[in-house]
Amino acid sequence: MAADTTNRVPWGLWVVAYTWFSGLAGGMFLISSLWYLFRIKAFAAIARLSLVGSLVFLIASAILIALDLGVLGNVAGALLFFRWSSALSWEVKLCTVLLIIMTVQLALVVTCGSVREEQRGNRNFAIRVLAGVGVALSFVGVPSGTGMLFAAVGARDLWSGGATVVSFYAAALVMAAAFLLIVCIVLARLRHEAPERGATKGLSYVLLAALAVSIFVTFFQLMSSLFPVESSGGQAARLILMGSFAPLFWIGAVGIGSVLPIALAVKTLRKGGGTCAAIAGFSALIGVFSLRYAFVTVGFLVPLLPGLPTASYVPSVFEIGVVVFASGIALGLFGLFIRLFDPASIGVGRNGTTVAWGDAKQVIGGGAEK
Repeated sequence: MAADTTNRVPWGLWVVAYTWFSGLAGGMFLISSLWYLFRIKAFAAIARLSLVGSLVFLIASAILIALDLGVLGNVAGALLFFRWSSALSWEVKLCTVLLIIMTVQLALVVTCGSVREEQRGNRNFAIRVLAGVGVALSFVGVPSGTGMLFAAVGARDLWSGGATVVSFYAAALVMAAAFLLIVCIVLARLRHEAPERGATKGLSYVLLAALAVSIFVTFFQLMSSLFPVESSGGQAARLILMGSFAPLFWIGAVGIGSVLPIALAVKTLRKGGGTCAAIAGFSALIGVFSLRYAFVTVGFLVPLLPGLPTASYVPSVFEIGVVVFASGIALGLFGLFIRLFDPASIGVGRNGTTVAWGDAKQVIGGGAEK
């Protein structure tokens, strides 16, 4: 058996990685829309970068969930057929629609600078419309749709309820802001320049706000699940807070993933500094993955009926290897896509010459506003 999942624990590390990558993709699209739709200038310099990342990581998440489905016929069936009552069917179709929107929008952004001046206003309007449609879909598709997929499993008390959807949405913004903070710092080092102050400041604010919402929702989700203690939700919450998953939750999700990035993000806002911002982003990514792993896995470990033994799950070496390999491929594609579709962010012009970051912002922003 390639994966260590069973009929009692059908969702394992690959599903955890899928929710992580799809959330990252959805969050990066939302951050790109802060410029393309809402015209918040602080995010103009990273808008195209965010759009490129959203496309790459949505593809990576699709590959991981296809691997989890296993049989090629299952993948084809999920794509070709539709059931109104199936949350998974809605998730697949809305992901496909969002993938098309991302592709078309990126194509319009990349070619915006090559069109005539009189046509650029229409091109920017089309980009703005696509961004608006994508943001609207985010409330029913990625990232909220993934939370709805879990919330629809009514037999799992820990997952059921609207709090799951809100937590997935907030976590998507946490991951996107954290990842983009790291990328901004790394690209600035490659350009031998100081990090873009407006972008790092804006991303730090997004990270802090999303972390606050995520902490608030997670607290009440776990506290409300503790009672009654006999319920599957109560048993699952105790496993996370006081059981075998407690170190992962308190150290990974709370300590590394919440307290540390909040402190470092506040320091970044007060004093600046790329190193603090990058560490804040990295620790926040670890925290979201830790919480997501505990959340997904524990939901299946608690037996549905009293008297049944508690299930167990440990990811196999093959599962871990596939996730590491897929992550490496995704990062490689992200770097390649940056070189192809956003060369200015690494200080390279279209003809291979070096360009300044100030000039690059005009390219990354996706055209001037009309």
